[in-house]
Amino acid sequence: MTLALLVAFTVLICIRANKKKAKSSDGKVTTITTTPISLLEVKVTLPFKVIFGEIKVAEKFDPPEIAQIPKTRLGEGTLGTLFKVVLQCGSIITIRKIREGLIMNASGLELWINFFGGMKDDWLLPILFSFWYGGEAFILYEYLILGSLEELLHGSEGVQFTPLNWEIRKKIALYAAQAVALIHSRVTKNGEPLICGVIKASNILIRVDFSACLSSYETPYLVPLEMIVKRNPGRVAPELKYHYQKTFTQKSDVYSFGILLLELITGQRPSMTNLSAYLREKKIKGAALDNLCDTKMGSEVNESMVEMIEIAWSCLSCKPRDRPSMDDVVHRIQVS
Repeated sequence: MTLALLVAFTVLICIRANKKKAKSSDGKVTTITTTPISLLEVKVTLPFKVIFGEIKVAEKFDPPEIAQIPKTRLGEGTLGTLFKVVLQCGSIITIRKIREGLIMNASGLELWINFFGGMKDDWLLPILFSFWYGGEAFILYEYLILGSLEELLHGSEGVQFTPLNWEIRKKIALYAAQAVALIHSRVTKNGEPLICGVIKASNILIRVDFSACLSSYETPYLVPLEMIVKRNPGRVAPELKYHYQKTFTQKSDVYSFGILLLELITGQRPSMTNLSAYLREKKIKGAALDNLCDTKMGSEVNESMVEMIEIAWSCLSCKPRDRPSMDDVVHRIQVS
C-alpha cells in the first residue's frame, strides 16, 4: 500500500510539473509547458541488501537492474525459478528467484547462502552473488551454455539434444561423483557432515568440454525435507520415501547417486521408470544386463558399462549401511 501511494505521489508531481507559471522581471506572468511524463516512465527502485558477494564480483552487479531486467525462464526447481539474464554489459548469467515460502527465516537463509557461497571448487557451480530486492531473495550463478545433463539426455531432437556416447557419460558420472564426495568431505559450522539431499540430472551442469559441476547443493539446507521428497519421485532413498528416517544422510545421497548412474546408463527418467526396481528385477531373474543400456549409445556394450551398472547396484542397497561411501564410488568409476 505504501509503495502504491509513493508511485501515485511521484506521478502526480510529474504531471503537475508539466505546467509552471513564471514571473518575468517586468512583472508579466508566463505559462511554461514542459514535456509530459508517462506513468510507464516512472522507475521505482526498491530497497536492496547484499547477502553474499566478493567485492570485485559485487561491483559488477546492480541488484535493481538485475531484478527488473527482462529474463528468459529456464525452469522451475525445488529452490525456486531459474532464469537466464543478459545484462546491459552483455554478460550472461543465471539467476534463481528463491521460492516465496522459503524466505520466512531470512537470517537462516542468509547464513546458509554465505556458507555455501564460500565453497569454491571446479566440481561445484559457485554462487557468484546473492541479494534481497523488494522482499525477494535472488542467487546468481555462472551461465553454462550446454545447460544440464537432463537437457542433454532427455531433450527433444534438435532442441538442446545430443546423443551422448558412453565415454562422455562416464566422464560426467566421474565429475558428479567427485562433486558429491567433495560435499561429503566438508562439515557444517556445527561439525555435522554435509549432504546433498537429492542428486539429479537437472542439477548436473555441463561445460563445453563435457566436464561437469554440481549445482543447487545448498537446497537441503533451505528447503524442508518433505518438499524435496515430494518433488523428486524415484530419486530418494526408501528410508526417506517411507518415512523410516526423518533426515537426509550421506548414505541417502549415495542411493540418489545410484539412480543418477542408472539414468546415465539407461537414458530413462527416474520419474517415468522405477529404475531401482527395474534393475532389481533384472538381477533377480539373472537376465543379461546388456539390454539395460541406452540404445542411443549404439549396440556395443563394453565391460565399463557393465561395471557401472554394478556400481549403481551397490549404491541402491535397501540397507543404508550396505551402501558404499562416495570416495569408494569415485575410485570404482576411475578404474572401471
